[in-house]
Amino acid sequence: MNTDITWTVEGTIKAGKKDQFLVVMQQLIAAAKNEVGTIMYEWTLSDDESSVHINERYINEDAAKAHLAQWDTNGPLFLDVVDVTRITVFSELNDDFKAALAGPNTVFMNPVGGFTK
Repeated sequence: MNTDITWTVEGTIKAGKKDQFLVVMQQLIAAAKNEVGTIMYEWTLSDDESSVHINERYINEDAAKAHLAQWDTNGPLFLDVVDVTRITVFSELNDDFKAALAGPNTVFMNPVGGFTK
């Protein structure tokens, strides 16, 4: 079984905050790049540059938790420039971690088939 933890964060860039968004994005990418267990942290923008999707993948649940442990520092920066519209989790999580990610905009997708190389 694959132990990677994968999710996507989707959001809308707040009006008048695009330049600030770009600065925050670079700060968060630099911070995540130094995390040992972060194996994918890719940000994409819609053609009109109003929506962002962040694809994140961690080697295991501990690595994902280590990333989220930085939320007290990084979360306010992110939420100042982005309205989160959805978080989609593509991995099986233990009940405690699932509860920590649960929210009105969180969707949990349970793996049912396929493979990772």
